[in-house]
Amino acid sequence: MRFTGLVPLLLGVAAITPAWAASPLLEAITAGHPVIDLRARYENVGDTSKPARTGEAGTLRARLGYETGAWNGLSVQADFDQLWLLGGDYNSTRNGKTTLPVIADPAMTALNRLQLTYASDFDTKFVLGRQRLLIGNQRFIGNSGWRQHEQSFDALSAVNNSIPGLTLTYAYLYRVNRVYGPDLPVPSNTAAAATGQANYFKSDSHVMNGVYARLPGLRLEGYAYLLDLSAPGYAVLPAQQTATARLSTATYGARADYSFPLTDEIGVKLAGEFAHQTNYAGNPLSFGLNYYLGEASATWHGARALVGYEVLEGNGTIGFATPLATLHIFNGWADMFLTTPVNGLKDFYVQAGYSLPADMLGLKSVNPALIYHAYATDVLNAGIGTEWDAQAELVADSNLSFLLKYANYQGSGAAFGGFADKSIVWLQTAWKY
Repeated sequence: MRFTGLVPLLLGVAAITPAWAASPLLEAITAGHPVIDLRARYENVGDTSKPARTGEAGTLRARLGYETGAWNGLSVQADFDQLWLLGGDYNSTRNGKTTLPVIADPAMTALNRLQLTYASDFDTKFVLGRQRLLIGNQRFIGNSGWRQHEQSFDALSAVNNSIPGLTLTYAYLYRVNRVYGPDLPVPSNTAAAATGQANYFKSDSHVMNGVYARLPGLRLEGYAYLLDLSAPGYAVLPAQQTATARLSTATYGARADYSFPLTDEIGVKLAGEFAHQTNYAGNPLSFGLNYYLGEASATWHGARALVGYEVLEGNGTIGFATPLATLHIFNGWADMFLTTPVNGLKDFYVQAGYSLPADMLGLKSVNPALIYHAYATDVLNAGIGTEWDAQAELVADSNLSFLLKYANYQGSGAAFGGFADKSIVWLQTAWKY
């Protein structure tokens, strides 16, 4: 065997290695950090609307990836989700078990984020690629992070902070990757396809949001969300195409939050929001619907209390739509109103919670909470059920947490325009690096 060509090659590699190792690009790559996010969950759902009334799932999610440091303002982040089913029997939206309650955490291996970020010299950050978007309180645009595989967006986004106190956000959404994962539920030319959930929306949408927080205690927000959504190519059934087209809406709104001390020990926060929504792009309907929100909360030492009233109007054909929101944190944890009823929704809610002293039991924090909801329709103001939600969260340190969570929805029954009873129990532990 001859090595005459190999020796010069090795000498050449040795010569350039010190220069490469000292390069700013390599330093930026090695200055990054891994993404490690592990979450194990047991979920038990009792749903009286299903023939098999109980479903349960044990799942483990590993989100793994890497984020580089910055090189000339550029950085890259990539991570994927690996989701295993540890046991149970449920409708994952992928396994065809439609007689069982839905737990939207199918087993999968899926790309979660792949994004290029550029932090410019003019106080603007650009992100291109598959990314997480958390706009405002996520009532309209969010990542649905409660599910094991989060919602992400193939998008170009820009955030500008060049004016003191003002944050301007714009995003163009090319595709919405939903929580159901990359696999198709069933062959699209079968009737069963109508019961599955599309894994993505095609999109030609614009997201615009502005927040001004220069004045003491006051936060002002204005937004315009122009959503042009359509079904993916495999969704050939008219029902799928029509349902997705009805999600195309133009929403314009504003919100104000004002925080102030009532006494030396009591803090108060007031919030109000209004939005108007119309049909947009390929939506076959014609409508104009409003959204209202009013909240008042108070904190005293570790205790907190909140009362709120939210209205999503309906007209008997369609309700005010928020298809890209982090829906689980609104209108009850039982997830009864992921889609606003056609007669609209009124939600009166009261919350109470307490953060126990940080050093209790050697833990970082213990956070119990209790929430009550009373629901009614916007049209005719008919009662459609009540719900109690409760949770206890133990945060051991900056990495490890434990959660016990419960939701119990009591409907008024279909005969009265309501929904079937539903209850859910979750037990979860999470570890992040």
